[in-house]
Amino acid sequence: MEESTRAFVRRFGLVPDEGARRHHERSLLGTLMSRAYPHSGPVELALVTDWISCMLVLDDQFDETRLGQEPERLRKVCDEVLGWLTADGIVTEGPSASVDRSITRAFRPAYADLWRRTAPYTSDTWRARLAGHIGAFFETCVWEAENRLTGRTPGLDEYIGHRGRALMPYLDLIEVTTHAEIPEEIYRLPEFTEMNQALSDADLWTNDLFSCEKEALLGDPHNLVLVHQHEHGTDLQTAADAVGEMVQDRFDRFTELSRTFPGPALAAELPPAGIDMLHRHVEGMRSWLSGQLQWRVETLRFDPTRPEVTSATGSTPL
Repeated sequence: MEESTRAFVRRFGLVPDEGARRHHERSLLGTLMSRAYPHSGPVELALVTDWISCMLVLDDQFDETRLGQEPERLRKVCDEVLGWLTADGIVTEGPSASVDRSITRAFRPAYADLWRRTAPYTSDTWRARLAGHIGAFFETCVWEAENRLTGRTPGLDEYIGHRGRALMPYLDLIEVTTHAEIPEEIYRLPEFTEMNQALSDADLWTNDLFSCEKEALLGDPHNLVLVHQHEHGTDLQTAADAVGEMVQDRFDRFTELSRTFPGPALAAELPPAGIDMLHRHVEGMRSWLSGQLQWRVETLRFDPTRPEVTSATGSTPL
């Protein structure tokens, strides 16, 4: 998958320079998705890998360039991207209307390609849900830009509330790889919502442990370790230890929920095929959690010594 998704990024010109290209390649996103979706077919795996490449390259633009400190400009970019994600799965590839054409002229055809390839596997309802999850993530990106502009560090509870949005689009993609959509009446059940949230927290808070040094060097407060340190007035190691305990609690909660879902009452209402579909989806969630852990010791995405970080900070690693 690595060469396939690198070709996707090159074809649409998503990386603006050599440093961004190298950062994408060293991230090993194909490896991540192969670990996270081990039972996916090759076509579906290529699709979800291109999704994460497109999303994370765009996210890097939001986090590590001037755009990430200009919330109103960023909001316009996010609104334009969301406008491409139509429920019918069709995106026209005309000229971008954005003031940020240098960004959106590359991403518009890339998202159009992804949306066309995704549509045959999904319903209007699923596509609306994915677009909603991407929109919620974009709201967090704008909120982060507002904080950077004012030099504000968010409170712990506030940060946790925003942070949990980032993984939901990738959990939606489990349904593409299994060829089975979760019915909305099940998706909205409190126990299913809590299972999604526990998985998101476990994954994203682990990410914050691995990326803490990079974000500290960049002066970006949007990291659970740095937020915890700021709120409690501790040293960095004490905050990291506390976050490690929080991560373990969320791992344990997800493990507990995933072992018991669906419970006896729900299972009694479902045909065998429905129960099997839910079991496969939960197994996909477990694969995501275990896969991202293995990937984090393989990827160089969080390398604080990469030139793009050190040149921006003029600092040495912590």
